[in-house]
Amino acid sequence: MKRMTLLVLASAAAAASAAPKADIARGKEIATTVCAACHAADGNSGVVMYPKLAGQHPAYTIKETLAIKNHKRLTGGAASMAPMVAGLSDQDIADVAAYYSKQYPKPGEANPKQNFELGAKIFRGGLADKKIPACMACHSPNGAGMPAGGTEVAAYPRLSGQHQSYIVEQLKAYASGQRKSGMMGDIAKRMTEEEMNAVGNFIQGLH
Repeated sequence: MKRMTLLVLASAAAAASAAPKADIARGKEIATTVCAACHAADGNSGVVMYPKLAGQHPAYTIKETLAIKNHKRLTGGAASMAPMVAGLSDQDIADVAAYYSKQYPKPGEANPKQNFELGAKIFRGGLADKKIPACMACHSPNGAGMPAGGTEVAAYPRLSGQHQSYIVEQLKAYASGQRKSGMMGDIAKRMTEEEMNAVGNFIQGLH
């Protein structure tokens, strides 16, 4: 058993060492020339329909970018983004993801008059009567998310400071089945539009 464990660990280490390292300087170049118009050069998009990428876990950015490139994610701005990333290689995408992950995420601001208390309740404690779990269980108490850490488990994305309207749009896409995710689909289907807006507002000011 011990020998088997050592073999598995050795194989994992070899695979990790064989994987190409991200080139952050190259990532910055691509971000500035290809991505900046929508996501800003530093990843702090000022356009509410485009997500902020600063500080986002690279594994998540890579996964979603590849889904858009391969026409597996079609919601929101995916149609306009697909031709932008069509010419990028997997290495290019990894480089950009690494670059954006190193950028400082600027905090947003929540509106205290837009069901702030309800949003805080959903994010921190969920809604037990509707079997809606706390958002922070996967996305962490401060919304920083959880990286994949080299495992087979997909990263839970950073949400803190994200645009409210973008959060709401994604929740609606999950609820309708346009965006696929077993867990998020089940959760979003149980949420009202009021609850989506409330938690989106809370997340926008979270940091």
